[in-house]
Amino acid sequence: MPSFPKAAGHKAAGLSRQRGFSLIEVMFASTILSIFILGIGGFWYQASGRASDLVLKQKAIFVLSGELERISALYVYTTFPSDSTNGPVTTTGYTDGLSGISTSRLIYPNSVGNFAGNNYITTSYATFSGNEFYVLLKTNTFSSLNRAYIWIDKSRNIVGRISWAATSISVSSCAQLLDCSCQRSDNLSLSGGVCSRLDAYLEYPYRIDSSGNLTAPATLETLSLKTIVGRG
Repeated sequence: MPSFPKAAGHKAAGLSRQRGFSLIEVMFASTILSIFILGIGGFWYQASGRASDLVLKQKAIFVLSGELERISALYVYTTFPSDSTNGPVTTTGYTDGLSGISTSRLIYPNSVGNFAGNNYITTSYATFSGNEFYVLLKTNTFSSLNRAYIWIDKSRNIVGRISWAATSISVSSCAQLLDCSCQRSDNLSLSGGVCSRLDAYLEYPYRIDSSGNLTAPATLETLSLKTIVGRG
């Protein structure tokens, strides 16, 4: 007896086992894969941006620490803080909006040549651009509106605005601080010394173009470091 129905059944089963994906299944899988790839891409983009921000912040902290050392040296070893002509310049109008930070701060004068062998203050962008250790002084009609800038990342044309505050403190209260390095006039008593607390601020990131013009993002970061200096 012919077995054609049985053979046909085997053929149909083979075709069923060899059937591929339908168009709808392929489209659905592609959509899921696309969402997954976009999610991974977005994550790495955000992670990369965050890492870049952290690297820039570390550079800014390092630069601010170095600048505070410069300022401290001027206060400790020279008459810079008390010089009415070539000493610190009082500037006003800072608007970083941080609670407890004065809007009036000190910056460098046009020159510190009277106190330091290397005159690193400049009002020239060409000079500033040629040396990453220079301070750029942007002058205005009123000296109280002058601002000082230092390099944070020269390769990316990123600078920060440097300023500081100096607060006089008594030797007796200074001597009670564990990290105090105040000198005293007689090196014995707790009277007669001259001490100051320096609070240095760095606002960043400013970008500077080839003409020396500065631009800032909508939101600035402000870093602060402090130290105590004194002269006997």
